[in-house]
Amino acid sequence: MKKNKTAYVVSHSHWDREWYLSHAKHNFNLVQFMDRLISVLENDDEFKSFHLDGQIILLDDYLAVRPNMKDRVKKLIDSGKLKVGPFYILQDDYLLSGEANVRNILVGLRETEKYGKPTLIGYFPDTFGNIGQMPQILRSCGIDNVFMGRGT
Repeated sequence: MKKNKTAYVVSHSHWDREWYLSHAKHNFNLVQFMDRLISVLENDDEFKSFHLDGQIILLDDYLAVRPNMKDRVKKLIDSGKLKVGPFYILQDDYLLSGEANVRNILVGLRETEKYGKPTLIGYFPDTFGNIGQMPQILRSCGIDNVFMGRGT
């Protein structure tokens, strides 16, 4: 007899600040996306939470355009409906130096505290490999779990 398996769906966007569009076009789309997301999180009790891809810089980008939304964003973070951090930018640990990985999480944790409590999850949605020291880096920051993507 086969054992039942459990799958968890994590609502997220995998938002790149710049990739196939310029930063300006991505940012324009981000503002529209965040406006809609905030509305859904505030008004749809069925939608439990959204994970902002383990990065915090998106809130800096969004609030630079919509500074009046800061209190609403902080309220969603405090309520656990909007999950942010612990990284500063979307993590791709294989393509960066070891120092860049450490700085990404240290700066991310510091910047996330400006908005609320960071989500302590090692979030790797699109890695092309992992550095061997990532478990130690995460542990040193109080993180003992990960979400992995790519091929799962």
